[in-house]
Amino acid sequence: MTRDLLDNPLTGEERKLLDAYRLLRELAREAPTPCVAANVRAALAPIAVAVTDLGLSFEHLLDDGC
Repeated sequence: MTRDLLDNPLTGEERKLLDAYRLLRELAREAPTPCVAANVRAALAPIAVAVTDLGLSFEHLLDDGC
């Protein structure tokens, strides 16, 4: 993805944030133990807010099993 939801080009920092968000989402789905899942979700929540606020992505994490 190279553009945000408003069709603006992503900055390098926005790309890094979006990469971190996607990685944490993947980890939350694949977490091997409940304690790992809980901690990954705790890290994911504020990053998801930033990603949504910046218009980089809009997803309902509960729909994804996170």
